[in-house]
Amino acid sequence: MDDEAAILGGLRRQLRPWFTVHTATSGAEALQLLESQPVTVVVSDMRMPEMDGATFLSHVRQHDPDIVRILLTGNADAETAITAVNEGQIYRFLTKPCPPEVLVAELGSAVEVHRLVRAEKELLRTTLRKTVASLTATLSLAQPALLARAVRINRIVSELVEALEVEEPWEIEVTSMLTHLGAVTLPPTVLAKLDAGRPLDEDEREMDSRVIGLSRDLVGDIPRLERVAEAIGWQRARYDGKGNGPGVPGGEDLPLGARILRAAVDFDAGMSVRRSVQDTIAVLQADAGAYDPQVLEALIRCHAVEEVTSPPRPVDVYDLQEGMEVFDDIVTMSGVLLVGRGTVVTEALIHRLENYAGRGEVTGVIRVKG
Repeated sequence: MDDEAAILGGLRRQLRPWFTVHTATSGAEALQLLESQPVTVVVSDMRMPEMDGATFLSHVRQHDPDIVRILLTGNADAETAITAVNEGQIYRFLTKPCPPEVLVAELGSAVEVHRLVRAEKELLRTTLRKTVASLTATLSLAQPALLARAVRINRIVSELVEALEVEEPWEIEVTSMLTHLGAVTLPPTVLAKLDAGRPLDEDEREMDSRVIGLSRDLVGDIPRLERVAEAIGWQRARYDGKGNGPGVPGGEDLPLGARILRAAVDFDAGMSVRRSVQDTIAVLQADAGAYDPQVLEALIRCHAVEEVTSPPRPVDVYDLQEGMEVFDDIVTMSGVLLVGRGTVVTEALIHRLENYAGRGEVTGVIRVKG
């Protein structure tokens, strides 16, 4: 971006053999261009009318933090550089006149930086998330109640990040998956009590109290998941800060993942006891200081219509379809839990239940939603 059309024309001719070039003569025009064109790198002159280069690059960062930002100026003083770095978090600070070969080289480096940033984000967003989901499912095979609980809470978290329009939801969704990692140490009887909302005895409460710390420590050793571990460790912290203890933040200082996770976990626990959306939300509202008001409001919006949705329907085991949601726990004739309520039916689950049904170990009718 430059306010001199002749300079822009010259730059366009110099750079066109290597890059697709878009130009603008003002900050407002350039921001409009960003709305309609995919852009990898932005180069801006510092001295511009109405909006200087540092301010413009700050707006670019807000629009898309992945765009690599370069400031080009003839005023190479320290104050200009500090302003540009602080407001726009620029990648390079170049002085005018900038030789064409230098500008081409810097743009090539900037394009590579953008590619690496996007590649890492894609790795975290897709590969890591799917790996974590597979790990969670595998570890939970021996603990059906744990898997069902993890699936339910992850579903609530996914609804909340969508309702709150979180730009990068993968980190919070991964947080909700991994927060149960330490629960694989709990005996099945304790998991069954937690899943059903039944009270724990003193020894069982002690075991359950160690789960969050264990999950946090396990995740904390994984590179790139330090913030996930932090959110897991602070998921029981109150938003109003009451009783949080020394060093534990409250309010907006709490990681968003921790705030969302607390609401999701408490909502699921309440539904285990009451099975009524309205009653469960009323209990959460009675202790509203524990929750981020925006998260609690999003939770209410997400579940306001659940009370009027169609009731569960009976389906024969052999008529199960992928995507259905199991409404009740599925247990064998001898009382062993096979599938927890809230589990989404998959092809592997259908085959497993058909095998048990063929041996007469489960009843032929299951209640489902969807």
